[in-house]
Amino acid sequence: MSNTAAQPTPKKILLVLTGGTICSFANEKGEQHSDTDKAQNLIVQRFRDGDSPYRGEDAVAFETVSPLDILSENMTVAHWQTLACCLRECAFSAYDGVILLHGTDTLAFTASLLSLLLAGTATPIFLACAQRPLYEAASNGNDNFRTAVECIVDGIQPNVYVPYRNDDGVMYLHYAAHLQQCQNHSDNFYSADMQPMEKHTDFRSTASAPRGLLLYDCGELTNCVLNITPYVGMDYSRFSLDGVKAVLHHTYHSGTVAVNPHPRGADAQLPLAYTEQSIIYLKRLCDGAEVELYIEPCDRDTAYLYETTGELLRGGVGTSWRTTSEMAYVKLLVGCSLGYTGAALQRFMDEEVNGEFIR
Repeated sequence: MSNTAAQPTPKKILLVLTGGTICSFANEKGEQHSDTDKAQNLIVQRFRDGDSPYRGEDAVAFETVSPLDILSENMTVAHWQTLACCLRECAFSAYDGVILLHGTDTLAFTASLLSLLLAGTATPIFLACAQRPLYEAASNGNDNFRTAVECIVDGIQPNVYVPYRNDDGVMYLHYAAHLQQCQNHSDNFYSADMQPMEKHTDFRSTASAPRGLLLYDCGELTNCVLNITPYVGMDYSRFSLDGVKAVLHHTYHSGTVAVNPHPRGADAQLPLAYTEQSIIYLKRLCDGAEVELYIEPCDRDTAYLYETTGELLRGGVGTSWRTTSEMAYVKLLVGCSLGYTGAALQRFMDEEVNGEFIR
């Protein structure tokens, strides 16, 4: 009988490369461009050459697939559909974890999308990015990737996560469903319940609720949601509803939007004139085109305190509340891909799919 101890089986991790700065290299002009073929070798080699306790091939084995090779500012809904088709072909049960390499510019949108499509996952999913190319000393990409690997090997509960080291030098772990876009003039990511990690076992994770993955239920993701941010001087006659199934209209911080931008005049009995600068004008356009109109964030229980928003809600507009703006847009898009309209779409927006409601 042999006394040789059985060798541990390495953890299998699937790398899904989509491009972005973490996969970028400079061309002869010094311009950054995405190259996933080069990136898959570099990021694994940097990990192997680092000081992670799991850097050896006996600890971790990587497989790669690259459905996209773009800088993330070029992300489109059609690209999301390509990514979704690729993920449908992946045998998640064959892997201990999945790490998707993505750019920073649209990271929060894709993170929101995957947190919905992969809700109920039995495999931990990570999105890893970098604020600088991997070969630059200032890049946080290698640390972000290492954190994802170590969380997977240490058995983090299955969900969709984003690890990211901010400029303060602290590594934070985020639930993908709560991630917000970087602000202008910043390389830092934030979320409502982000947790600092002095070591990779610090994160108090919550597993995704057991359910069937929407990835396999939703139809084709199409560019069918018009996403509008309010500003002073908004003119709704300038928007086209061609090909639109739903409009998501964000509000000002108190949950309001311009409803009555013009005074009644001398005679208070005269009806208000809803001009092109009133969202009622947009609501009537949507009703005529059979397009759903949602406002976000809007708490139906308190919005009636403002005569403006109250009037809008009495007109039958849909609402989104307690999620990030990125999640509200993505969830409405997924709801449309599932074929929901009217009350069914509102029920989907009100249903918590993967812990996306921020408390």
